[in-house]
Amino acid sequence: MNQAWKAKAGQFLPGANLTVLPHWEREAVPSYDRAEVSVPGRLHFAVFDFMQMAPGFGGGGLGVSTSTVGHRITVTKTKGGAGGCDVPSGRHMLELFKRAVGYARDDILVERVRSIQHQHSGFGSNVSFNTATLAGLNALFGSPFSPHDMWEMITRNYVETAKDDEHVYFGLETGVGEACLFFGGLVWVDEKHGNGRFLGNLSSENLWVTTAVGNYDTLSTETLRAHGEGADMSGTTEAGFVPTHFVEWQKRYGVAWRNFIEKKLRPALHRNDLFAFLKHGWELNSMSNMKVLEGIFRTDVMREFDETMQREGAVYAGMSSAGPGFYAFSDCEEKAKHLAAVMMHQFSEFMSEMTVARAGQKMSIDVAV
Repeated sequence: MNQAWKAKAGQFLPGANLTVLPHWEREAVPSYDRAEVSVPGRLHFAVFDFMQMAPGFGGGGLGVSTSTVGHRITVTKTKGGAGGCDVPSGRHMLELFKRAVGYARDDILVERVRSIQHQHSGFGSNVSFNTATLAGLNALFGSPFSPHDMWEMITRNYVETAKDDEHVYFGLETGVGEACLFFGGLVWVDEKHGNGRFLGNLSSENLWVTTAVGNYDTLSTETLRAHGEGADMSGTTEAGFVPTHFVEWQKRYGVAWRNFIEKKLRPALHRNDLFAFLKHGWELNSMSNMKVLEGIFRTDVMREFDETMQREGAVYAGMSSAGPGFYAFSDCEEKAKHLAAVMMHQFSEFMSEMTVARAGQKMSIDVAV
């Protein structure tokens, strides 16, 4: 799949530069008057191959949803042609869906009821919104697409909202977030044999998560601040680190990382044992996850967080995606609350808003006639 053109596309208006594959095209019209979607956020543990990352789809990785944050949206068939969406990336998903099902009327309205407040913190605020939008449209139109169809549609058309809140751009996309929300559990998106494919998931029964919002002001290093005042890990800043910082990491750790994936992580996935899989996470942290972000965020804080969470009994802990959101997993709510208290007591200078909830939940959709 040739995606080189996406790196050159820059910013564009929602509905432009759509990819609509022939096997997605089918006729559909609204079956319901309204759909309401509740969708959790997502945590992203690791990218398998940064050499495959560029604006567009590729790289693979691991992740799980987190109910500590989430969106709720409504998708409504209106009267009088007052359709649209006030979020540019959601508007792009709306135009993608309408194009695929051959629906030309301007009477479908996507509205936010509740939003993930912590953008660019590693909790998947953008991918969760895109996924909720397409899933809500699909439900409203009587489910013409399967979850895997929708996963494919979003991953090949993944965009983020530009800072002018009018345009969109092709973001860095692994497909992990969408898989978390459509299929639940801990998901694996493979980067081998193509840019990406959903390989499987592990049941997340009895998995609890504690999340905390990282503080850019106290965690950022001069490397990140060099990108300008208030720089965060989004847009061109994040993309700029891929061919430099992230690729340098892969040159240094890539052989050990690949051996770890093939000899420990992949066999653990096939055994279908979630907690045994997560125990490998501490070793994962020594070569991926937070290791990738060392030098962008404060290395001493991330290492102390890793050591503290291990000592306090977390099943696994780390920093999500490109940061700076933190997470720690537990096998019961009581332990998760204990970890939240530890984070508050020892790391309040670097993180805040510690929250406990279930991990690995799928989205839910209510439809009404």
